[in-house]
Amino acid sequence: MIRLLIVDNERFIVESLLDLFRQSDELEIEAFGVYSGQEALEMLERMKFDIVLSDIRMPGLDGLELQKEIVRQWPWCKIIFLSGYDEFQYIQQVMRNGGVEYLLKMEGPDAILRAVEKASAQLYAAGESKAFIQRAESQMRMARPLLINDYLLEVLQGDRQSLRGMSDKFAQWECPLDARQDVLLVMGRVDDWRDKLGVSDRELMLYAIQNIAEELWTASARCLTVRFERNKLLWILQPSGENDISIESALRHMHRTMETVQISCRQTLKLSVSLAASASFLPWDQVAEQFSALTQLLGRGLGMGKELILLDDRRARMDKVEVQFHQVRSQLGKLPAMAAYLENGQKEHFMIEFDKLAALPAAVNQDDTLKLEIYYSTATLFLSYMNRWELHKVIGRMIDLAKLVKYDAHGSWHEALSYLSRLAECLFEQKHNDHIYSEDDLVKHIRLYVEHNLAGDLSLTRIGEVVGYNPYYLTKLYRRITNEALTDFIASVRLAKARKLLEQGDVIVQDISKSIGFMTEHSFYRFFKKATGLTPQEYRERQSVSKKDNEK
Repeated sequence: MIRLLIVDNERFIVESLLDLFRQSDELEIEAFGVYSGQEALEMLERMKFDIVLSDIRMPGLDGLELQKEIVRQWPWCKIIFLSGYDEFQYIQQVMRNGGVEYLLKMEGPDAILRAVEKASAQLYAAGESKAFIQRAESQMRMARPLLINDYLLEVLQGDRQSLRGMSDKFAQWECPLDARQDVLLVMGRVDDWRDKLGVSDRELMLYAIQNIAEELWTASARCLTVRFERNKLLWILQPSGENDISIESALRHMHRTMETVQISCRQTLKLSVSLAASASFLPWDQVAEQFSALTQLLGRGLGMGKELILLDDRRARMDKVEVQFHQVRSQLGKLPAMAAYLENGQKEHFMIEFDKLAALPAAVNQDDTLKLEIYYSTATLFLSYMNRWELHKVIGRMIDLAKLVKYDAHGSWHEALSYLSRLAECLFEQKHNDHIYSEDDLVKHIRLYVEHNLAGDLSLTRIGEVVGYNPYYLTKLYRRITNEALTDFIASVRLAKARKLLEQGDVIVQDISKSIGFMTEHSFYRFFKKATGLTPQEYRERQSVSKKDNEK
């Protein structure tokens, strides 16, 4: 949607042009009008405009002065000059300042429409220009660390799907790691923050720890840091391959460097840091289990001390039970993702993860404690969602919520799972219904506003303000819901009311024109004839004849 500002000190010209653009079927344009250069500047301060169509000779701030301000403050804005004077010096000045086009008012509406269409095309083309692409690439480069961090967290949390296409993702994001090579995991934890360190200071310290470790490790290894929790970092390491050393030598060097990292943090940052690492290099499909093991290692027993350096050598002797334990932790770690699926209405994704959770007890052959954890973790997820959206009453009419916090109220594990599954179905059904109802309410609100404000401001910006939506998004949403353009609906309501008033016979055409939002009678004539093939007067006469014939 292109936003156009018309500037002319002659009110008739502004109103005629507003009607011209509002009735144009070829251009998706939202037009506004002001009557001086100063008003134009004030409007430009309040709203973003894509094209300014301005007279040159105006009292006060003239068109050329306005153009200079626009070029200085809003360089993306296209400018078209309209003038009643064919003077060379104006044309020369316009081109020197970078004007899009110079038109004479006598050239007529078609020439004006073509000029605006040309400016619109240039705007759309600019969106694909080299400058915009370079800006997008720059933003992409800035976002890469976050994208890589989020992606690797998915891998570390056991999302098997995320392993697919890893090489392509690393290449796209210019990640230093190799998806085909085994990795070493090193987890770091700040044992105790110094007194008086605020949140921002702690963030700064974490970055400092990250920089110290990367500087020490990247001398002989490829290294990437993953941020997680508020006091922990994970380094993923691979031999660089630049030095002709064995895997065993590279592993020993990485392990020895852990002590150097710890000492540097103590001496430079005055921070106590503990580190835990895998005892050997691991393939990517095993890093989730190792990540879980390192988290446990630093979270209990010896790991509760300070300034520790620990190696997890359990990979060499990990039995079936321990592998199953990590599978359980990994799947339970996906509960936040399930909460996001529920929040976003992604039923299929939610149910896939729910089914995996439900299958865990049978797969690992554990006692009822795991079943209790799965049940109450899922129940808490549902309770939190219903509390946020105040759904207890409406969902309570669909399913007995008293059972939600009573695992013993279910006769078996299978019954408990069936109950949770039904509750999930109810929540997704309610979310779908709310979406439909809210869309219906939005359409009703828009239509009521249009019907009651035909003589007022029916610009997309104003309608967007009334319903609380961005004008561009609103037009797309309205079309998707109704299969009709919002501008077409407005035109149909205007036409229906015009016909009704013309059929009454006692309302003059000028008043009808104003009552349905046309600034000039000429614009109303053009609109009505285009829609019906008749002028307003011809339509009235035909209706009068038809009425008399029916009365005979």
